[in-house]
Amino acid sequence: MKRLLVVLVGFALVMCVGMAGAYFTARVQVQDNVIRAGTVALASQPASSALSADGVAPGIVVLRQLHVSNTGSLAMDFVVTGSRRSGITAFYDALMVTVHHGGRKIYEGRLNAMRTLPVQVGAGEAAVLDFALTLPPDSPESLAGDHVNLTLNLDAEQSQR
Repeated sequence: MKRLLVVLVGFALVMCVGMAGAYFTARVQVQDNVIRAGTVALASQPASSALSADGVAPGIVVLRQLHVSNTGSLAMDFVVTGSRRSGITAFYDALMVTVHHGGRKIYEGRLNAMRTLPVQVGAGEAAVLDFALTLPPDSPESLAGDHVNLTLNLDAEQSQR
């Protein structure tokens, strides 16, 4: 038992001496690191009345453009929807719209159901959307003189591509 105790004490002394040796070290500090989250932000031109039109009639196509700018720091995907604020429901339900972006059709159908395909826009870039509004040829005479007041909703999120 004494022999085991002597061996353990000797081992501990050897370890202490080995650990007491000096090692060279160095350290560099890299200061002033600022990390910011990116932003998703957009703007439209015109900012209001983008689809306003008079004289919409069956067979007559009214063309309008909407410019959408990415004012944020991240690439984004956005979609366009519409919501009726006031006006004649039957007229709103009858209106047809086709939306193109860069020659690609991103929506075609009734204005009351519009939800475009997503459009990707890089940070600091812009997209142009071309809208074509019309009434179907078989629209009833009762729609003459009707109107609708609608809001275009542009919803964007960070692009995952």
